[in-house]
Amino acid sequence: MVKQNTKEQILSIEEQIKRLKEKQKRILNNTHREIGKYLMDSWEVEDVNEAKGLIDSFNNQVKSLSEASSSKEAKEDIEEEKNFSLNPTKG
Repeated sequence: MVKQNTKEQILSIEEQIKRLKEKQKRILNNTHREIGKYLMDSWEVEDVNEAKGLIDSFNNQVKSLSEASSSKEAKEDIEEEKNFSLNPTKG
């Protein structure tokens, strides 16, 4: 009986994993669709190829801005940690 119960548990877990992977895929697809719609609406673009061209043309600028923003946030985090260690809050 223990072996059957174990097999049932394994099958149940495998089914849960399968359902969760399907759910993950649906969420990702919906997210991509929503982002694409938002981008096309924001840029007032109706043609998919035109949208792709705009994305390609702005790609390097976006990456540079993203890297600069990440670098700035990292510096701010380090500064915040320094301030905290010098002036710990009392509580």
